[in-house]
Amino acid sequence: MKVENRKMKVGVLLVAILIFGFVGLYFYWGSGGGGSDMIAEGGQTYLFVNPVSTLSASTGTTFLEEEAGMSIYVNVSQSLDLSVAKTVYKTIEKETSDYIVGSLSLPDLPETDDVHCFVHKDGWIVTYYLKAEPIGKIIDWAYWSGGTLTKNKLQVGLEQMGNALGASITGAKYYHFQYPYANKCMLIIETQVGAGEDSFNIIIPLEFTVYERSWSHYAGYAHPGHPSYFKIDGTTISSITADEQTRYGQLAVAQLSPDMVHTVSVSGPYSGKFYGVCIALAYQEP
Repeated sequence: MKVENRKMKVGVLLVAILIFGFVGLYFYWGSGGGGSDMIAEGGQTYLFVNPVSTLSASTGTTFLEEEAGMSIYVNVSQSLDLSVAKTVYKTIEKETSDYIVGSLSLPDLPETDDVHCFVHKDGWIVTYYLKAEPIGKIIDWAYWSGGTLTKNKLQVGLEQMGNALGASITGAKYYHFQYPYANKCMLIIETQVGAGEDSFNIIIPLEFTVYERSWSHYAGYAHPGHPSYFKIDGTTISSITADEQTRYGQLAVAQLSPDMVHTVSVSGPYSGKFYGVCIALAYQEP
């Protein structure tokens, strides 16, 4: 996929080396046109590693394949005390002598953003959103810093449980239980600080099989008469009319079709305020 800053006059071609792996994404940014109101867009990629056969064999469970969507998981290689895990859950959905499933609340986020968490006594911890929920839901804009998303909601939930159990989550991996053939997830983020609009161009290669196109849109400050807009090719996908609000959803293939240049933009109405958009793609790269 190619991502290009439309404000660029002289750009630098980079191969993105990303915090959770490597990807053949090429994108451009430059110093032209944006000024102090622009933070250059970035791409981050999560490599998908399928745990299904190992997880099912060692835990005897298959329900994650039926209900889970975007997930992060780890096997901490030590026994876990389920009585301690119970103290972390906001609600418990299922409990056996071997594992617990429940929801975890996240700091400073509403109940609708709670993540689900599976803990098995033999060392497995999996945090996830349900299969019907878009990948874009994992974005927590509070962790956007220095041109990078330093954490996401699933990671925060995994850390909460790992810390409570005294278990290191180093080496945690990502997977989408509904897309067994997808090998990567890419997050492409554009931000705008202050009144104005910023955008990027994206082309999805024909040889990529894309299983999900989703998005997240954030506005730090907006009102009904002065909304923040997220658009693709000039068509409004989302408008926000309230302060510090995040919206997310999925895109149809026609809205972000392959082998075509698409322009993704985010705008904000107020000086000094932060606005952002993220395009999230789950795909198989040849």
